[in-house]
Amino acid sequence: MAFADINGYQMHYEVFGAETAPALALIHGGLGGGDGARDTVNRQAEALSERYRCVFYDRRACGESNTSADGYDMANCARDLRELLGHLGISKAHILGSSAGGPIATRFGLDYPELTDTLILINTMSYSEEAQREVRRQELRQLKERIAEVGRSAAVEQALSDRFPQMAADDPERFARIAAENLARIDGIAATQQAYLDIGDSLESRLGELRMPTLVVHGDADSRIPVECGRSLAAGIAGAELHVIAGAEHGLMTNEAAGETQRIILEFLRRASAGQAQAAAN
Repeated sequence: MAFADINGYQMHYEVFGAETAPALALIHGGLGGGDGARDTVNRQAEALSERYRCVFYDRRACGESNTSADGYDMANCARDLRELLGHLGISKAHILGSSAGGPIATRFGLDYPELTDTLILINTMSYSEEAQREVRRQELRQLKERIAEVGRSAAVEQALSDRFPQMAADDPERFARIAAENLARIDGIAATQQAYLDIGDSLESRLGELRMPTLVVHGDADSRIPVECGRSLAAGIAGAELHVIAGAEHGLMTNEAAGETQRIILEFLRRASAGQAQAAAN
């Protein structure tokens, strides 16, 4: 693991795989707090790094990165990744965003197409759908109301229980640790949630600008981000490839469908690389 001052905050990141391999940057999900990229590293790093130089990092107010006072908007979060790649001497990468990492990956592809080999969007959306925006609006409103009613500590514990109902019973030590960490970065969590509400149609209206090979993967049993959001996202991107995994819930990079998701990603990258090599030869 490593730390560096990247774009105004101390970022925690990890790199796996050969330095000469094609780069694959992975942006984790979550609307602030939690363990950041840790679960994705545990489930995906070993296999993916056999073929790619995998870059994992903790976003602002997530995992082991610090909580900056500002900078949570999508444009700046995309800049975080650009600055990290520059720090590592990586001039181009495959960009993967899962769940809340998807809008950052999408914005990265829009703002830095010259740095983006391919775009991979896992159980995510453009955040323009009003029904989904209302869900996130309610979550932020509830957090603020709970802070006013029961205080910051209890509000954080309740929010964590809402998101992961079994964690306190199944792994009380982890629950207590994350609750304590989230309490320390609650302002960053609130700022993150607001940043996603502020996306509006800023991504949806620009999806047609994306020209790199794009993969969209979604589970048809996703209770967090409905599969219709994934279908809509793929439909808005010219030539995007859509894979729907039957019976799969949210969290495709780390749950029971992680192996199938990994297989789809690797096959897509193999075909994309072959196509790009052929185009360059012609």
